Amino acid sequence: MNDNLPDISHRSIKEEADVSLGAIISRAKEYYTELLRNWKTLALICLPFLVWQGYLALTTPVSYQTRLTFMVDEESGSRSGLLGSLLGGIGLSSTDGNNDRILELARSMRIIRMALFQRVSIDGKADYLANHFIRIQQLDEEEWNKKPKYPGQPSLHGFLFTRDSVEQFSRLEYAALKSLYGMLVGSEEHQPLFGARNNADSGIMTLSLHTRSEALTIALLRAIFDQLSDFYINASTEKQLETYEIIREKADSLRRLLAGTEYRAAQFREQNNLLLRPTDQLPSERLSRDKNMYALMYGGPSKTWNWPTLPCASKVPYIQPIDLPVPPLVGTPYGKKKALALGLGLGLILGILFVSIRKMVRDQLADPAQQTPEA
Repeated sequence: MNDNLPDISHRSIKEEADVSLGAIISRAKEYYTELLRNWKTLALICLPFLVWQGYLALTTPVSYQTRLTFMVDEESGSRSGLLGSLLGGIGLSSTDGNNDRILELARSMRIIRMALFQRVSIDGKADYLANHFIRIQQLDEEEWNKKPKYPGQPSLHGFLFTRDSVEQFSRLEYAALKSLYGMLVGSEEHQPLFGARNNADSGIMTLSLHTRSEALTIALLRAIFDQLSDFYINASTEKQLETYEIIREKADSLRRLLAGTEYRAAQFREQNNLLLRPTDQLPSERLSRDKNMYALMYGGPSKTWNWPTLPCASKVPYIQPIDLPVPPLVGTPYGKKKALALGLGLGLILGILFVSIRKMVRDQLADPAQQTPEA
Protein backbone atom coordinates (compact mmCIF):
# COMPACT_ATOMS: atom_id res chain seq x y z
CA MET A 1 0.00 0.00 0.00
CA ASN A 2 2.83 2.34 0.81
CA ASP A 3 4.47 1.55 -2.56
CA ASN A 4 1.49 3.09 -4.37
CA LEU A 5 1.74 6.45 -2.58
CA PRO A 6 4.32 7.98 -4.95
CA ASP A 7 2.23 7.06 -7.98
CA ILE A 8 -0.89 8.59 -6.45
CA SER A 9 1.00 11.74 -5.54
CA HIS A 10 2.51 12.02 -9.00
CA ARG A 11 -0.87 11.48 -10.62
CA SER A 12 -2.50 14.17 -8.49
CA ILE A 13 0.23 16.73 -9.34
CA LYS A 14 -0.19 15.99 -13.04
CA GLU A 15 -3.95 16.37 -12.80
CA GLU A 16 -3.59 19.69 -11.00
CA ALA A 17 -1.18 20.91 -13.69
CA ASP A 18 -3.60 19.90 -16.42
CA VAL A 19 -6.44 21.67 -14.63
CA SER A 20 -4.32 24.83 -14.18
CA LEU A 21 -3.24 24.84 -17.86
CA GLY A 22 -6.82 24.30 -18.96
CA ALA A 23 -7.98 27.17 -16.74
CA ILE A 24 -5.35 29.48 -18.21
CA ILE A 25 -6.33 28.60 -21.78
CA SER A 26 -10.01 29.03 -20.96
CA ARG A 27 -9.31 32.39 -19.34
CA ALA A 28 -7.26 33.54 -22.31
CA LYS A 29 -10.12 32.62 -24.66
CA GLU A 30 -12.50 34.68 -22.53
CA TYR A 31 -10.27 37.77 -22.77
CA TYR A 32 -9.73 37.25 -26.48
CA THR A 33 -13.49 37.07 -27.01
CA GLU A 34 -13.92 40.17 -24.86
CA LEU A 35 -11.41 42.08 -27.00
CA LEU A 36 -13.17 41.05 -30.21
CA ARG A 37 -16.53 42.06 -28.74
CA ASN A 38 -15.14 45.51 -27.82
CA TRP A 39 -13.35 46.28 -31.08
CA LYS A 40 -15.14 49.62 -31.30
CA THR A 41 -13.70 50.61 -27.92
CA LEU A 42 -10.24 49.66 -29.12
CA ALA A 43 -10.73 51.70 -32.28
CA LEU A 44 -11.85 54.74 -30.29
CA ILE A 45 -8.80 54.51 -28.06
CA CYS A 46 -6.48 54.15 -31.09
CA LEU A 47 -8.03 57.12 -32.91
CA PRO A 48 -6.42 59.97 -30.90
CA PHE A 49 -3.01 58.31 -31.14
CA LEU A 50 -3.36 57.95 -34.90
CA VAL A 51 -4.40 61.59 -35.19
CA TRP A 52 -1.42 62.65 -33.05
CA GLN A 53 1.05 60.65 -35.12
CA GLY A 54 -0.53 61.85 -38.36
CA TYR A 55 -0.12 65.44 -37.21
CA LEU A 56 3.56 64.80 -36.48
CA ALA A 57 4.02 63.21 -39.90
CA LEU A 58 2.55 66.27 -41.61
CA THR A 59 4.24 68.99 -39.52
CA THR A 60 7.65 67.57 -38.63
CA PRO A 61 10.29 69.18 -40.89
CA VAL A 62 12.55 67.09 -43.09
CA SER A 63 15.86 66.21 -41.41
CA TYR A 64 19.17 66.17 -43.32
CA GLN A 65 21.74 63.87 -41.78
CA THR A 66 25.34 63.22 -42.75
CA ARG A 67 28.55 61.96 -41.20
CA LEU A 68 32.27 62.60 -41.36
CA THR A 69 34.91 59.93 -40.74
CA PHE A 70 38.56 60.48 -39.84
CA MET A 71 41.55 58.91 -38.14
CA VAL A 72 44.59 60.24 -36.26
CA ASP A 73 48.08 59.59 -37.66
CA GLU A 74 50.49 59.41 -34.71
CA GLU A 75 52.89 56.72 -35.89
CA SER A 76 55.85 59.09 -36.17
CA GLY A 77 55.78 60.25 -32.58
CA SER A 78 55.41 58.92 -29.08
CA ARG A 79 51.94 58.80 -27.62
CA SER A 80 52.86 60.67 -24.47
CA GLY A 81 54.66 63.40 -26.39
CA LEU A 82 51.81 63.91 -28.82
CA LEU A 83 48.96 63.99 -26.38
CA GLY A 84 50.59 65.11 -23.15
CA SER A 85 49.86 68.80 -23.62
CA LEU A 86 46.32 68.30 -24.87
CA LEU A 87 45.16 65.73 -22.34
CA GLY A 88 46.95 67.41 -19.47
CA GLY A 89 45.07 70.61 -20.25
CA ILE A 90 41.72 68.87 -19.79
CA GLY A 91 42.72 66.79 -16.79
CA LEU A 92 43.27 63.46 -18.52
CA SER A 93 46.25 61.17 -18.96
CA SER A 94 47.53 59.56 -22.14
CA THR A 95 46.30 55.95 -22.31
CA ASP A 96 45.05 53.54 -24.94
CA GLY A 97 41.69 55.30 -25.01
CA ASN A 98 42.97 58.33 -26.93
CA ASN A 99 40.29 58.04 -29.62
CA ASP A 100 37.53 58.15 -27.03
CA ARG A 101 39.10 61.23 -25.49
CA ILE A 102 39.33 62.93 -28.87
CA LEU A 103 35.62 62.33 -29.38
CA GLU A 104 34.88 63.74 -25.93
CA LEU A 105 36.85 66.78 -26.98
CA ALA A 106 34.69 67.01 -30.13
CA ARG A 107 31.60 67.17 -27.90
CA SER A 108 33.11 69.77 -25.59
CA MET A 109 31.69 73.26 -25.22
CA ARG A 110 34.95 74.79 -26.46
CA ILE A 111 34.99 73.00 -29.82
CA ILE A 112 31.24 73.43 -30.42
CA ARG A 113 31.44 77.10 -29.50
CA MET A 114 34.37 77.79 -31.84
CA ALA A 115 32.51 76.03 -34.66
CA LEU A 116 29.27 77.94 -34.06
CA PHE A 117 31.04 81.28 -34.43
CA GLN A 118 32.52 80.57 -37.84
CA ARG A 119 31.09 82.90 -40.48
CA VAL A 120 29.70 81.11 -43.54
CA SER A 121 27.26 81.93 -46.30
CA ILE A 122 24.03 79.90 -46.44
CA ASP A 123 21.27 80.74 -48.92
CA GLY A 124 23.17 83.87 -49.91
CA LYS A 125 23.39 85.25 -46.36
CA ALA A 126 26.76 85.46 -44.57
CA ASP A 127 26.48 85.10 -40.79
CA TYR A 128 27.65 83.08 -37.82
CA LEU A 129 26.71 79.41 -37.97
CA ALA A 130 25.02 79.98 -34.61
CA ASN A 131 22.60 82.48 -36.16
CA HIS A 132 22.00 80.22 -39.17
CA PHE A 133 21.18 77.44 -36.71
CA ILE A 134 18.73 79.68 -34.81
CA ARG A 135 16.89 80.65 -38.01
CA ILE A 136 16.85 77.29 -39.78
CA GLN A 137 15.86 75.29 -36.69
CA GLN A 138 13.18 77.93 -36.02
CA LEU A 139 14.18 78.24 -32.38
CA ASP A 140 12.48 81.60 -32.03
CA GLU A 141 9.11 80.09 -32.96
CA GLU A 142 9.40 76.66 -31.33
CA GLU A 143 11.82 76.89 -28.39
CA TRP A 144 12.59 80.45 -27.41
CA ASN A 145 9.05 81.82 -27.45
CA LYS A 146 8.13 79.82 -24.35
CA LYS A 147 7.99 81.34 -20.91
CA PRO A 148 11.24 80.77 -18.95
CA LYS A 149 10.96 77.86 -16.52
CA TYR A 150 12.97 79.38 -13.71
CA PRO A 151 12.85 82.84 -12.10
CA GLY A 152 15.61 85.06 -13.39
CA GLN A 153 16.14 82.99 -16.53
CA PRO A 154 16.39 85.41 -19.49
CA SER A 155 13.97 85.17 -22.38
CA LEU A 156 15.68 84.34 -25.68
CA HIS A 157 12.77 85.32 -27.90
CA GLY A 158 14.08 87.22 -30.93
CA PHE A 159 17.73 86.76 -29.96
CA LEU A 160 20.62 86.64 -32.47
CA PHE A 161 24.36 86.82 -31.83
CA THR A 162 26.11 90.05 -32.80
CA ARG A 163 29.67 89.21 -31.67
CA ASP A 164 31.92 86.22 -31.11
CA SER A 165 33.97 87.48 -28.13
CA VAL A 166 32.72 84.85 -25.68
CA GLU A 167 34.78 86.20 -22.79
CA GLN A 168 32.76 89.41 -22.92
CA PHE A 169 29.33 87.79 -23.29
CA SER A 170 26.42 88.99 -21.24
CA ARG A 171 24.14 86.73 -19.22
CA LEU A 172 21.68 86.62 -22.13
CA GLU A 173 24.37 85.65 -24.65
CA TYR A 174 25.68 82.88 -22.39
CA ALA A 175 22.13 81.56 -21.96
CA ALA A 176 21.66 81.42 -25.74
CA LEU A 177 25.02 79.69 -26.25
CA LYS A 178 24.24 77.06 -23.60
CA SER A 179 20.83 76.49 -25.20
CA LEU A 180 22.41 75.81 -28.61
CA TYR A 181 25.02 73.55 -27.03
CA GLY A 182 22.33 71.53 -25.25
CA MET A 183 20.41 71.04 -28.48
CA LEU A 184 23.50 69.85 -30.34
CA VAL A 185 25.00 67.44 -27.79
CA GLY A 186 21.75 66.56 -26.00
CA SER A 187 20.12 67.53 -22.73
CA GLU A 188 17.22 66.53 -20.51
CA GLU A 189 14.82 68.20 -22.95
CA HIS A 190 16.45 67.41 -26.31
CA GLN A 191 17.76 64.41 -28.16
CA PRO A 192 21.29 65.15 -29.48
CA LEU A 193 21.64 66.42 -33.03
CA PHE A 194 25.41 65.86 -33.00
CA GLY A 195 27.03 62.49 -32.32
CA ALA A 196 30.54 61.04 -32.15
CA ARG A 197 31.60 57.41 -31.98
CA ASN A 198 34.75 55.34 -32.28
CA ASN A 199 35.32 52.01 -34.01
CA ALA A 200 37.69 50.24 -31.63
CA ASP A 201 38.68 47.65 -34.24
CA SER A 202 39.64 49.99 -37.09
CA GLY A 203 40.50 53.15 -35.13
CA ILE A 204 38.22 55.16 -37.42
CA MET A 205 36.15 57.86 -35.71
CA THR A 206 32.82 59.18 -36.95
CA LEU A 207 31.11 62.52 -36.40
CA SER A 208 27.42 62.80 -37.35
CA LEU A 209 24.93 65.65 -37.43
CA HIS A 210 21.37 66.26 -38.58
CA THR A 211 19.55 69.56 -38.97
CA ARG A 212 16.70 70.92 -41.09
CA SER A 213 19.03 72.23 -43.79
CA GLU A 214 21.43 70.43 -46.08
CA ALA A 215 23.80 73.41 -46.20
CA LEU A 216 23.73 73.92 -42.44
CA THR A 217 24.39 70.24 -41.72
CA ILE A 218 27.44 70.12 -44.00
CA ALA A 219 28.86 73.50 -42.97
CA LEU A 220 28.46 72.95 -39.22
CA LEU A 221 29.85 69.41 -39.27
CA ARG A 222 32.89 70.51 -41.26
CA ALA A 223 33.41 73.46 -38.90
CA ILE A 224 33.36 71.15 -35.87
CA PHE A 225 35.92 68.87 -37.51
CA ASP A 226 38.18 71.77 -38.52
CA GLN A 227 38.13 73.25 -35.02
CA LEU A 228 38.78 69.84 -33.47
CA SER A 229 41.73 69.23 -35.79
CA ASP A 230 43.28 72.68 -35.24
CA PHE A 231 42.88 72.58 -31.47
CA TYR A 232 44.22 69.04 -31.20
CA ILE A 233 47.32 69.75 -33.28
CA ASN A 234 48.05 73.10 -31.61
CA ALA A 235 47.68 71.66 -28.12
CA SER A 236 49.80 68.63 -29.00
CA THR A 237 52.68 70.73 -30.36
CA GLU A 238 52.57 73.56 -27.81
CA LYS A 239 55.59 72.37 -25.82
CA GLN A 240 57.56 71.56 -28.96
CA LEU A 241 56.93 75.06 -30.30
CA GLU A 242 58.14 76.57 -27.03
CA THR A 243 61.36 74.56 -27.36
CA TYR A 244 61.71 75.73 -30.95
CA GLU A 245 61.34 79.38 -29.93
CA ILE A 246 64.01 79.00 -27.23
CA ILE A 247 66.44 77.41 -29.71
CA ARG A 248 65.79 80.11 -32.28
CA GLU A 249 66.31 82.94 -29.77
CA LYS A 250 69.63 81.43 -28.66
CA ALA A 251 70.73 80.99 -32.26
CA ASP A 252 69.88 84.62 -33.02
CA SER A 253 71.85 85.81 -29.98
CA LEU A 254 74.91 83.78 -31.01
CA ARG A 255 74.64 85.01 -34.57
CA ARG A 256 74.66 88.64 -33.37
CA LEU A 257 77.69 88.00 -31.11
CA LEU A 258 79.55 86.30 -33.95
CA ALA A 259 78.82 89.12 -36.39
CA GLY A 260 79.92 91.76 -33.87
CA THR A 261 83.14 89.95 -33.08
CA GLU A 262 83.95 89.50 -36.76
CA TYR A 263 83.41 93.21 -37.36
CA ARG A 264 85.65 94.26 -34.45
CA ALA A 265 88.41 91.89 -35.59
CA ALA A 266 88.33 93.26 -39.12
CA GLN A 267 88.30 96.84 -37.81
CA PHE A 268 91.31 96.14 -35.58
CA ARG A 269 93.27 94.73 -38.50
CA GLU A 270 92.51 97.77 -40.64
CA GLN A 271 93.69 100.15 -37.96
CA ASN A 272 96.70 98.22 -36.66
CA ASN A 273 98.08 96.21 -39.58
CA LEU A 274 101.66 97.61 -39.06
CA LEU A 275 101.95 96.51 -35.42
CA LEU A 276 104.80 94.03 -34.98
CA ARG A 277 105.17 93.48 -31.24
CA PRO A 278 103.38 90.40 -29.81
CA THR A 279 101.68 92.45 -27.11
CA ASP A 280 100.21 94.72 -29.76
CA GLN A 281 98.78 91.66 -31.56
CA LEU A 282 97.12 90.33 -28.39
CA PRO A 283 93.68 92.04 -28.96
CA SER A 284 93.56 90.60 -32.46
CA GLU A 285 94.27 87.10 -31.16
CA ARG A 286 91.56 87.44 -28.51
CA LEU A 287 89.04 88.61 -31.08
CA SER A 288 89.99 85.73 -33.35
CA ARG A 289 89.56 83.27 -30.48
CA ASP A 290 86.13 84.69 -29.56
CA LYS A 291 85.10 84.55 -33.21
CA ASN A 292 86.00 80.88 -33.47
CA MET A 293 84.23 80.11 -30.20
CA TYR A 294 81.01 81.88 -31.27
CA ALA A 295 81.18 80.21 -34.66
CA LEU A 296 81.47 76.80 -33.02
CA MET A 297 78.61 77.54 -30.62
CA TYR A 298 76.42 78.91 -33.42
CA GLY A 299 77.07 75.91 -35.61
CA GLY A 300 75.01 73.54 -33.39
CA PRO A 301 71.78 75.57 -33.00
CA SER A 302 71.95 76.87 -36.56
CA LYS A 303 71.53 73.33 -37.84
CA THR A 304 68.44 72.69 -35.75
CA TRP A 305 66.74 76.07 -35.43
CA ASN A 306 64.78 75.52 -38.63
CA TRP A 307 61.42 73.95 -37.62
CA PRO A 308 61.23 71.23 -40.32
CA THR A 309 64.60 69.84 -39.17
CA LEU A 310 63.72 69.67 -35.48
CA PRO A 311 63.11 66.17 -34.07
CA CYS A 312 59.87 67.36 -32.48
CA ALA A 313 58.55 68.39 -35.90
CA SER A 314 58.30 64.73 -36.85
CA LYS A 315 56.02 64.16 -33.85
CA VAL A 316 53.27 66.51 -35.01
CA PRO A 317 50.03 64.48 -35.17
CA TYR A 318 47.82 64.68 -38.19
CA ILE A 319 44.07 64.22 -38.23
CA GLN A 320 43.35 62.55 -41.55
CA PRO A 321 39.81 63.00 -42.91
CA ILE A 322 38.47 59.94 -44.72
CA ASP A 323 34.92 60.79 -45.85
CA LEU A 324 33.90 64.44 -45.80
CA PRO A 325 30.21 65.41 -46.12
CA VAL A 326 29.23 66.64 -49.56
CA PRO A 327 25.89 67.51 -51.15
CA PRO A 328 23.36 66.37 -52.04
CA LEU A 329 21.93 64.91 -48.85
CA VAL A 330 18.74 62.86 -48.78
CA GLY A 331 16.16 64.41 -46.48
CA THR A 332 14.50 62.14 -43.95
CA PRO A 333 10.85 63.03 -43.26
CA TYR A 334 8.76 61.75 -40.37
CA GLY A 335 7.68 58.50 -42.04
CA LYS A 336 4.01 57.69 -42.53
CA LYS A 337 4.64 54.02 -41.80
CA LYS A 338 6.38 54.97 -38.58
CA ALA A 339 3.46 57.21 -37.61
CA LEU A 340 0.93 54.45 -38.37
CA ALA A 341 2.87 51.83 -36.44
CA LEU A 342 3.36 54.05 -33.39
CA GLY A 343 -0.26 55.23 -33.38
CA LEU A 344 -1.68 51.73 -33.64
CA GLY A 345 0.86 50.29 -31.21
CA LEU A 346 0.26 52.79 -28.45
CA GLY A 347 -3.50 52.75 -28.97
CA LEU A 348 -3.77 48.96 -28.94
CA ILE A 349 -1.62 48.62 -25.83
CA LEU A 350 -3.72 51.07 -23.86
CA GLY A 351 -6.95 49.70 -25.34
CA ILE A 352 -6.12 46.09 -24.42
CA LEU A 353 -5.16 47.15 -20.91
CA PHE A 354 -8.39 49.10 -20.52
CA VAL A 355 -10.69 46.29 -21.77
CA SER A 356 -8.81 43.61 -19.80
CA ILE A 357 -8.86 45.53 -16.52
CA ARG A 358 -12.54 46.39 -17.01
CA LYS A 359 -13.40 42.70 -17.54
CA MET A 360 -11.38 41.72 -14.51
CA VAL A 361 -13.24 44.20 -12.31
CA ARG A 362 -16.62 43.11 -13.69
CA ASP A 363 -15.82 39.44 -13.09
CA GLN A 364 -14.85 40.17 -9.51
CA LEU A 365 -18.06 42.07 -8.85
CA ALA A 366 -20.27 39.47 -10.57
CA ASP A 367 -18.77 36.35 -8.86
CA PRO A 368 -20.70 35.58 -5.61
CA ALA A 369 -17.86 33.42 -4.37
CA GLN A 370 -15.64 36.45 -4.22
CA GLN A 371 -18.14 38.44 -2.14
CA THR A 372 -17.92 38.44 1.65
CA PRO A 373 -21.02 36.67 3.20
CA GLU A 374 -23.19 38.75 5.49
CA ALA A 375 -23.13 37.94 9.19
